[in-house]
Amino acid sequence: MKNIFNNININNINNLYGLYLKSEQNRLVKRRDASLSAVIVFPNYYGVAMSNLGFLRAYELINQSGFISCDRAFLQDDASKGIISLETGKRLSTYDLIFFSLSYENDFYNILQVLAAEQIPFLSADRDKIFPLIMAGGVIAFLNPEPVARIFDMLFVGEAEAIFPDFFKNIETYNDSTIKKNKGEIIENCGKIKGIYVPAAYQFIFDAKKVNELKEIKSLPGFPEKIKRRWADKDSIFSSSVITTKFSELSNINMIEIERGCKRGCRFCSAGYIYLPLRESKPDDVLKTIESLNENEKAGFVGLGTMDSKNIRKIMEFSLNSKKPFSLSSIRFDCLDENNLNLIKETGLKTITLGIETGSLRLKRLINKDIKNEEIITVLKNIIEKGIINIKSYFMVGLPCEEKQDLDETISLIKTMQKEFVSSSKINKRIGSLTVSFSPFVPKAWTPLQWENFEDLTILRHKMDYISNSLKALPNLNIKINQVKSAYIEAFFARGSRLSLDILINSYKNKINLKKAAAGSGFNINDFIRKFDTHELLPWEIIDQGVTKKYLLKEYKNSALFKTTPQCFEGCKRCGVC
Repeated sequence: MKNIFNNININNINNLYGLYLKSEQNRLVKRRDASLSAVIVFPNYYGVAMSNLGFLRAYELINQSGFISCDRAFLQDDASKGIISLETGKRLSTYDLIFFSLSYENDFYNILQVLAAEQIPFLSADRDKIFPLIMAGGVIAFLNPEPVARIFDMLFVGEAEAIFPDFFKNIETYNDSTIKKNKGEIIENCGKIKGIYVPAAYQFIFDAKKVNELKEIKSLPGFPEKIKRRWADKDSIFSSSVITTKFSELSNINMIEIERGCKRGCRFCSAGYIYLPLRESKPDDVLKTIESLNENEKAGFVGLGTMDSKNIRKIMEFSLNSKKPFSLSSIRFDCLDENNLNLIKETGLKTITLGIETGSLRLKRLINKDIKNEEIITVLKNIIEKGIINIKSYFMVGLPCEEKQDLDETISLIKTMQKEFVSSSKINKRIGSLTVSFSPFVPKAWTPLQWENFEDLTILRHKMDYISNSLKALPNLNIKINQVKSAYIEAFFARGSRLSLDILINSYKNKINLKKAAAGSGFNINDFIRKFDTHELLPWEIIDQGVTKKYLLKEYKNSALFKTTPQCFEGCKRCGVC
């Protein structure tokens, strides 16, 4: 986001924030007579935060509480005078409540940076009553929060629409002069609310001999053994961007939630499991939002599988008839039929993004995404023939059981894609761009592949080099190799435990990499990205996700047998959520 300001004279953070505020289309009316002040922090830059619908939704719901006025704050390049809020320029430490929105493991360093700039102790246990109540929500809070859990007084495990009403009820009787004074009482009472996790109430006991192997989780009296994830019912899941701005990564796109959850069951995808059950937004809510967009805004239909929605064709047709351009996320191959492609073409969309993952037949079965390569080529040809000239596709490297033959099948598929792309583009007398991106596979909590290890770094780099060297001579093909180091850090935290926080703090304070920080804390970093035993107690099992461990184990065994599982269906009760 820094590059867009090269030609703008911005002397300080206040001027920058003034520029942001002027650019915003804000639909939210905040109460001026609120009894409590809050700030929601996204531990990354403004442009990233404003492209995150979960962050915007939480901001909206907090302000709709009726008694809390909530501002926003972000990572700052210059934090010498502390972290200030966007709306009022107030320091974080002056608020009654601080909410963190956690979406990415690689932002964990930034949490410490924000707290350090405000001279707020990192650990909840080290903060007395002079400090605000500090909480966190977002996908990380109910995926695997353990590497940062001890930072927070409490965590929201699940969806804000479901948890916030009970949380608000618990703190509504307090005001700005009593909230900090009664912080301990508030935390204890909140710990009894379903979906709220108080990390200080739990002791994680590790094996004395086997480093980073968890033996037991003990809870204090009065606190539940596990924290049950809460999710909103189908009538209250709809959300859209309460604010749009040209300075977001999505640039004036109003994100409109079409559905929440996914029925596909891809074994590598954590979102596909932790957002179950699948719920679709009410069509009327979607259509009203499309209708309300101004001329500078574009609709961005959001969901894990937007094209799976029963109402997507009706929504696209309405958007076109209303002369409101739209974009789509998560387009599935089997949804790109003639009718849908015609609708997509009509909106003037010039780029389609496809998640292919691998060209290997057996690895497709392993991850439960069994799309024939022939089908991929056919769809690619149809896309180009419709005049959609740019195609982006994503692949993973380092999947379990991956061998050279699997890489060769992926390379072969991409070569065929490139040939078809050029051939079909010539017919249209216009060649766009075909982009293939490669990212390392990171095993995530609450997926059937959660027990797998992260690939050895040396092997992973060799694989990336092999792919790149095999494809770099092809014309009209853009190859993007995502940083292995970044994925390594992500894997360390995604599979981390409470021990990880000590390593993170050591790394931050001493300005050393995680490997050195782990060694300095008495650990080998590879112990955190190793293969887990299926009988092991995993750090994130403090959460009751709804999906049973029995089902995940069954799917893990199916992956080893390269056996696919049908997607969710009406009346399906296999995984335990329903």
